[in-house]
Amino acid sequence: MCGIIAIVSFKNHRHNLSKMDVMAKMIKHRGPDDEGYALFDVKSNNYKIFSGNDTPQNVIGSKLRFAPKVKYQYPSEDFTIGLAHRRLSIIDLSDAGHQPMSDETGRFWISYNGEVYNFKEIRKELKKQGYHFFGNSDTEVILKAYMAWGKECQNRFNGMWAFTIWDNLKKELWISRDRMGVKPLYYMFHDGFFIVCSELKCLMPIINLQPNFREIHAYLLRGPSETHPETFFEKAYRFPAGHSAVFKTNSGDRDLVFEKYWELSLPSEERTFSTKKLKELSEQYYYLLEDAVRIRHYADVKVGCLLSGGLDSSSLSYLAGRIVNENGKAGEVVTVSNVYREEDEKHCDESEYIDIMVKHLKVKSFRGAPENKDVLLLNDRCLWHEENCYEKFNVQALNTYSVCKMNGIKVTLDGQGADEQLAGYKRFWYSYFYARSKFRTEYLISLYRRVIPLKIALYYGFFNKTFITNRYENRSITIDERNGDNFIDSRNTLSPKDYFTTVNAATHWSTNNSLKKLLRQTDSNSMAMSVESRQPFMDYRLVEFLNVLPDVYKMHGGWTKYISRIAFNGKLPESITWRKDKMGWPTPLKEWIKGDVLDGMNRSIMESNLLQELKSKYKYEYLHENDLSRLQGTNLRHFIRLYNVSRVEELFFKV
Repeated sequence: MCGIIAIVSFKNHRHNLSKMDVMAKMIKHRGPDDEGYALFDVKSNNYKIFSGNDTPQNVIGSKLRFAPKVKYQYPSEDFTIGLAHRRLSIIDLSDAGHQPMSDETGRFWISYNGEVYNFKEIRKELKKQGYHFFGNSDTEVILKAYMAWGKECQNRFNGMWAFTIWDNLKKELWISRDRMGVKPLYYMFHDGFFIVCSELKCLMPIINLQPNFREIHAYLLRGPSETHPETFFEKAYRFPAGHSAVFKTNSGDRDLVFEKYWELSLPSEERTFSTKKLKELSEQYYYLLEDAVRIRHYADVKVGCLLSGGLDSSSLSYLAGRIVNENGKAGEVVTVSNVYREEDEKHCDESEYIDIMVKHLKVKSFRGAPENKDVLLLNDRCLWHEENCYEKFNVQALNTYSVCKMNGIKVTLDGQGADEQLAGYKRFWYSYFYARSKFRTEYLISLYRRVIPLKIALYYGFFNKTFITNRYENRSITIDERNGDNFIDSRNTLSPKDYFTTVNAATHWSTNNSLKKLLRQTDSNSMAMSVESRQPFMDYRLVEFLNVLPDVYKMHGGWTKYISRIAFNGKLPESITWRKDKMGWPTPLKEWIKGDVLDGMNRSIMESNLLQELKSKYKYEYLHENDLSRLQGTNLRHFIRLYNVSRVEELFFKV
């Protein structure tokens, strides 16, 4: 897990490339263990490689072709292409894992962020084809897989990644991002350069980032999104998930042509429930999840499991324990949990369930609670690392990874993705009661066991689909949308009007949209603490399986995530397997946002020039003291959006 930069300079080469080490330092948190640089001359095959202050001595002393000997310095205007890398060492901690990495000939160079979990199998296949390996990293496997199969190699990878490969003969930069966009990747075309990077703050040493008012306005209206190109920063874009692209430096074109290599197919419409089929499917689900955990548990550093006491994190902890025991390393599983200790925060605390699982699995448990007096400082740190705003405070996630770092845990197994794919949230009941037949016993049982109010269940069950569609599309809108066209044009992510009329349509949309926001938050908070987060539920084999799984196995008899409960019934304590209350890293916002914290938030909003400019451009309201006071009581989420925008202005646009 690392941070990457690739830059192609069009003019003012010294300005663009002389500060690559400073640019890379902006993302040191993504890779504190090693750093490296490579510069290329497009008019010849010449290249130069460099170290930095954090490059280990064993790398500098290595005899490998890509091992640097001197610290970074821009040599001459002949060099117009640069690769930079910050490394978090996880697999192959030796000098052979250093990046940017080249093949033995020096033609192909890679700067890579992520993990390809099936790299051992691919390595064996490449060896049969005659390829040799100087190290044991997945980075080298990716590089030689590209040499063997070209862009088709990405279809063979099971993992999360964002990487660039430079072909020093063809003078082409190939860029790829993983199927679901677990790892972040951004790009920008500037008058003087083209850049690809893990985080946009990399650009701050060479340009002043400018606000993208249209996207910031869209965020205030609808909240965050990770499924469309635009970001909070003008002319800076997300590289799309499941895509690759080639930038040909000699073509004269200043554009990227994206090629989609993967997308989630339309979900199953099958509605027949079978007890026999349920058994077969639950066994298949268990096998896929177990193997996803198995291949993600491999690392040359300490691995921990994030444990909330919910079904998903408990399932992963259970499977990790089995895998560790099989390998003869009993007792090595550790869990990490976020808890709350203040009396007024106890409604968000899940210690009761965490205790049950820790006792059941006989594992070591590390726990920590956020310091609520530091909540605004912690939130600033979260915003700095995420760059594009979320709509709450994410300090509980940052705290969890802080506990990992304090205890030497460099890799975690996280449960992100299960609720979106298995219909784990309350909102999926709206689609359930709308779509299911009202004349089946199973429907009446679900009505009896529902976790939403009876009035709402009946309302969704017997009224037309316009209401359910509005529930999904407009549930976060609380202000005037007279200028809504600006939002629609910038995001273009509205769903078809009948998209949420079945549970599977809703899970399909959530997997493609809302899940990606959580993946981005997980990555930013974990990497802020130099911790690698791995998500077994994002294994593409499992994603594809759950996508075509009939939704009668996801919600049945009044239970969400039914197939998962069946798969782990008898393996986990009953109070965990059949737990109904869904919390999911809750935050006691109302308890935190008061007194000095509230005063500070109000002051930041009222003093924000960026928000005032938005008000002028879009006739934006809710920037008066009376309006803010009303929002605090009626829509705290929207109030926090305003505050987060004011802080992004301070962090990124006032430097």
